[in-house]
Amino acid sequence: MPQRHRALKGRTVALAALAMVLVAGAITVIASGGDEGGHLAANRAQLKHACGGLFPNEELRGRIPDAVAGRVDEYGTELEPGEQSRSAAHCTVTWPGHGEVRVSVVPVLVELPVSVEVEDLAPGEDGPEREAPGLTGGVSAQGGAWILAECHAGLRGQVRPAGLLQVDAAVDLPHAGALTDFRTAVHVANKITARHRCGGSPLTPPGKVVDPYEAHVTEDYEVTSVDEPGRDQPKCRGLGARTGFPGKWTAGGDLQDSRLLSVCTAYADTEDPREWDVTAITAASWAGPVGDSAYEQYRSSGETPDFQDGRRDTTIAQEGGDAVLDLWARSRCAAGSTYHRVTAGFEVDGHGYDIDISKRRRAQLSASVRRVLDAYLDDPAAWPRQQRCHDTTVIGEVEEWQ
Repeated sequence: MPQRHRALKGRTVALAALAMVLVAGAITVIASGGDEGGHLAANRAQLKHACGGLFPNEELRGRIPDAVAGRVDEYGTELEPGEQSRSAAHCTVTWPGHGEVRVSVVPVLVELPVSVEVEDLAPGEDGPEREAPGLTGGVSAQGGAWILAECHAGLRGQVRPAGLLQVDAAVDLPHAGALTDFRTAVHVANKITARHRCGGSPLTPPGKVVDPYEAHVTEDYEVTSVDEPGRDQPKCRGLGARTGFPGKWTAGGDLQDSRLLSVCTAYADTEDPREWDVTAITAASWAGPVGDSAYEQYRSSGETPDFQDGRRDTTIAQEGGDAVLDLWARSRCAAGSTYHRVTAGFEVDGHGYDIDISKRRRAQLSASVRRVLDAYLDDPAAWPRQQRCHDTTVIGEVEEWQ
């Protein structure tokens, strides 16, 4: 699926609600001593007060360089009527040649700047690089980490309230890695939501980050083993087993423990599957603004029921790959209106020829994917029941063989 990139853009004005003086392109340099060394105390004081004190001073002060003076670049956007905010705050502290720290805070008004499609969140070789248990987020394509923070009442001073914030953080300093990025993002998110009293519980700084799929490779590029920490998670364990489809099912899912999103996958281990057996399943849920964003991301590539508008394709083209049927539904859950998307992948063998689907067979495929949805929604250990989802409405199917 194509990655979705959104440019952050806005007018440079004061954002008094953040208690910062944000001036576009303003550079503050605090020098102490000569050109080499003697800058540590000034640099630490600078970081502590930069950008209205957003940075986690205790977390970062031991990594701050002494060799050169730091400089601060900070700006923000305040909405005017009819405009969209693309950045509530953006701040970078740089020590030229010795590293930098940067953060940005973006109210989620329409769509997330990052992809939350199943393909980008599911465990596996092509899935996320790192996850921090207890946080909704991941590793940013630009480097660093991104997380989502709930802000139900919205930021003060915004014309269009946003109930969700995306916070990006990247720490390019000695001995800093993904854990430092995530912890910095959490600190900034908690500072912002506390200042604005916009609701949502403070996020807990993570104690570790996890690689959801780590292959161990020899010098000859041979894979000796693969670690998949997300395998056999309780929330995913019943995805295949509870459906009654044949085969021994192996399930796994994301590690975020999020109330905003969840992704599970399951695969059947059968030596000789029969044609039209269900051999692969996915189930995903996205709540609140994350759900709206996910639905729009799929809609942009024609993979939502309203885009296909009830059309039925009775032929599976062999060059198109697997036969997969999606089913979308919507519920009310703990974090608000929620989209669910389940998929069933079927075993087909056309021997190089297109496959024509009879009405009876098509009805069987629909019944199979509906069984996946029912098993997912009814599983006491799965995400929908854990998030108290109710009042579910089935939206419609999407044929991925079109």
